[in-house]
Amino acid sequence: MTIKNEIQTLKTLAKRYARANRLPLHKALDALATELGFAHWSEAAKKAKAGWLPSEEEVSRAKAFARQVHQDGYKKHSFIEASFARPVDEPVRQGKIGDHAFSVYEVFGDIRMEGEGWRILVGEAQFAQPVVEIEKPHSDTSPVRGREFLDAALVIADEEAAKVRAGIATDWPRRSTKPDAEGVVAHPLFGDRAAAWFCLHCDGEITGTQLAENLWHCPGCGAAPIDIFSSSDWLGGDDIKTKPVSVSGTLARPEPRIEVVDSRPKLNLNEESTALLLRTALLEDAATPSERIGALLAEIYVDEEGDTSIVLDEDLWPEDKDPEAAMAVAKMLGSELELAVTSMTFPFAWPNLGHVTTSTREYVQMILDAYTEHGVIHRGGDGH
Repeated sequence: MTIKNEIQTLKTLAKRYARANRLPLHKALDALATELGFAHWSEAAKKAKAGWLPSEEEVSRAKAFARQVHQDGYKKHSFIEASFARPVDEPVRQGKIGDHAFSVYEVFGDIRMEGEGWRILVGEAQFAQPVVEIEKPHSDTSPVRGREFLDAALVIADEEAAKVRAGIATDWPRRSTKPDAEGVVAHPLFGDRAAAWFCLHCDGEITGTQLAENLWHCPGCGAAPIDIFSSSDWLGGDDIKTKPVSVSGTLARPEPRIEVVDSRPKLNLNEESTALLLRTALLEDAATPSERIGALLAEIYVDEEGDTSIVLDEDLWPEDKDPEAAMAVAKMLGSELELAVTSMTFPFAWPNLGHVTTSTREYVQMILDAYTEHGVIHRGGDGH
């Protein structure tokens, strides 16, 4: 390989590094040269003109340096394709911090790092605030309560988030992450170009530089790129003026927000769920077709204190039969159960036929025969 080709390889690697890290090319060249032991790129270029040839080991170091942030930079598929193709339960990284195991997952650009009873959530935006969730049963014993552990975990989460951002930036047009001299940037999804942009959510006005720095998320409210537009037509004309999004101080990742959460399954014994369980128990008690219809048509009331009342049809449910399963379920739920009987409008004639057999198929045949002999059968419609 000639010196020219070797230097061109280094320049190509620097371009990839610049795109992934959203840096000007000259800064990427200097960073690559520093990795190879030079003070800056001009020093490396001057030495190359004098005959210096990077060794295979140095080229390998340069390649490793260029791909260290975005591991998939040399593959043909895009970052988003790789993200969609990966199963959501497949971790991108696993390891231990001390004695505590962790797994890291990437889902649609967001990072979730988790261990036993804790997780750290980092959004794809450059300055997204990490959220630390601690499960309530572990609220006092979780290792993330310790600052040393939390800092170590955040370093890992930030590393994986940086890879995600590099992958996204590599997929996007270069001009989406590098404003020109007038601050004009190209929308990574829609392609239009402007120096001023508007957020659909907070109606704020954002500069192209602000968007490029924050990976096209609104620095005010965090809205995603799909909600950023080059005009504010939805505001209804010139009568309503937008206000610039204010960003206080130097842009930096905020300190994590710590929350105690309880994601355990919760049984809400409200009117609907209590009635559903009692009706299921009634169906268990029912032995004949008429009793099963009676269980389905029974009126079940649940009051504010959780006590219940079941009203059964006297033609469908035998007067001397206690719904034992329903009574047992009510007791398990701590509900005082009251049984009542009334006369409802039975949907079929000859209700006693439903007590002759335990088979629904036999019962249907019996009522079909009875209606054929003594009544009229309507199929479909409203029965008129």
